[in-house]
Amino acid sequence: MEYGKMALITLFAISMVGSPGPVNMLLMASGANFGYRRSFPFLIGSISGFLLVCMATALGLGTLFTTSPVLQLVFLGASLLYILYLAYRVAMANPTLSESAEQPGYLAGLILHPLNPKAWVTIVAAYSQFISPETDYTTQVAIIILIFLIVSLPFNSLWCYGGNLLRRLVTSPQLKRAINVTLAFLMLLAVGLALLQADVLKPLLASIST
Repeated sequence: MEYGKMALITLFAISMVGSPGPVNMLLMASGANFGYRRSFPFLIGSISGFLLVCMATALGLGTLFTTSPVLQLVFLGASLLYILYLAYRVAMANPTLSESAEQPGYLAGLILHPLNPKAWVTIVAAYSQFISPETDYTTQVAIIILIFLIVSLPFNSLWCYGGNLLRRLVTSPQLKRAINVTLAFLMLLAVGLALLQADVLKPLLASIST
């Protein structure tokens, strides 16, 4: 793969991984409630979950979703219910958590991206834009996944560490509660924007109406 294309993939990965989304909002909320160090297993779990999405899409699962309205509907229903549950948990998080409170761990992070519509939209777009039929498919997929993984750790960490800074700077329980509610709202907004940008709901609505 040419260096120019790799640079474009890197810029694309930074723009998608670093932008606000449900997982970044959760990482920020975790950092705000538990600190960066205690949130690190949760962070690594989320990156591992994104790797699963990348591999599943490369094996054709992403295409299966786009060609089956029923599977799309089931997946979106499960995803939205899970995101709503997470948003509720974030909004209702106790702003006065003690150091002994149980923080989300690796497995909690692992499931985030497989149920995150933005993750599927992102990697499907990456493969469709940057994979060339003239070059070995497996090699191109491996390079794209590697670039996303390299980008994910520092940029996801920034969101988590941003939450950690809020934890240090904000001492008012009322303000902490307001921050949690805001992060929960932004999670839902990011999911809605991702679905609208991908036009996922249009074929679903069309199939239901026919």
